[in-house]
Amino acid sequence: MRSMWNPFKPSQPAPHSVEAVLQQPADNAEQAMVLLAKAFVIDQQRRETETRRAARFKRWMVGLVVVGSVGLYAVLGAKALLPLPGVVAKEPAAALVKVEGQISATAKLASADKVVAALTRAFEDTNVQRVLLYIDSPGGAPVEAERIMDAVAELRKKHPKPIQAVIGNLGASAGYMVALSADEIVSAKYSLVGSIGAILQSWDVHRVLEKYDVKAKTYASGKLKGMLNPFEPSTPEGEAKAQTLVDELGRQFETLLAERRGKKLTQSPDTYATGEVWGGQDALGLGLVDGNGTIETIMAGYPDLKLVNFGPFERKNNLLPSWLQTLEDIAVSLNAASALLQGKPQ
Repeated sequence: MRSMWNPFKPSQPAPHSVEAVLQQPADNAEQAMVLLAKAFVIDQQRRETETRRAARFKRWMVGLVVVGSVGLYAVLGAKALLPLPGVVAKEPAAALVKVEGQISATAKLASADKVVAALTRAFEDTNVQRVLLYIDSPGGAPVEAERIMDAVAELRKKHPKPIQAVIGNLGASAGYMVALSADEIVSAKYSLVGSIGAILQSWDVHRVLEKYDVKAKTYASGKLKGMLNPFEPSTPEGEAKAQTLVDELGRQFETLLAERRGKKLTQSPDTYATGEVWGGQDALGLGLVDGNGTIETIMAGYPDLKLVNFGPFERKNNLLPSWLQTLEDIAVSLNAASALLQGKPQ
């Protein structure tokens, strides 16, 4: 008959355990010492086995955590590297495209790359009937503004649609230059508009260096090559050249203003070349804008159109650390996790 397990009956120790060895009878002291030594060896072996098992378990657990974390970051990283889904107007709409902040090639939102991409989506959308170019910018890089203007001109050839520039708090310098690409410019009464011209800036810290007995050395291939070097005093030739550059860029801006605004300008060209800004109502009187209003007042005139924001949009992914911003970083992390699981030193 098969014996049944009795929970109240004490379990027998394993034949090769420390307990089993210690329970063996000894006929003399010498045999007792042998059994004790044998029990000690078994105990040490058991401890080493448990240590290896614990280390292996810990390594597996750490590996699983690392692989799981890296896998999560890989998914987030891949998602972050994908282009943002394009906005689509599902009904007759006015597309809102924004130029906000300092205009530069490295700007998060106000770079030509991002603004032109948003404009392209807006003009190519068949449901978009008009485009509102919202500008709230102090200016910035004129070449970036020129790229946006050229893109608007090309898109209007392919997809003829009216485009209005709407100036928010500030439409100055290169920001106003972008507004000149539109059919019509509208600003709020409290907007600041203008700053038509060019500026070139450089520090002059050579006197600070002289105070501490420090002198900079510059080796240039031409006498004007280092004219903006802040560590050496400027020269009359350098100052004249810098002024010539900004005068020429300023004249180009003034010519652009005359070409785009034409007879709408109410004052002589010198009035607009001072580099100053004007309030929205004064800008209207000067002919810099065609009317005072906001996005809300403009959209009130088109009740059948829905306002759809086409961006640009800032990508936000707070879960993705800075060290996992590229697929190459993700691949390196996966290799490190694999090596950890295999017990290889890093």
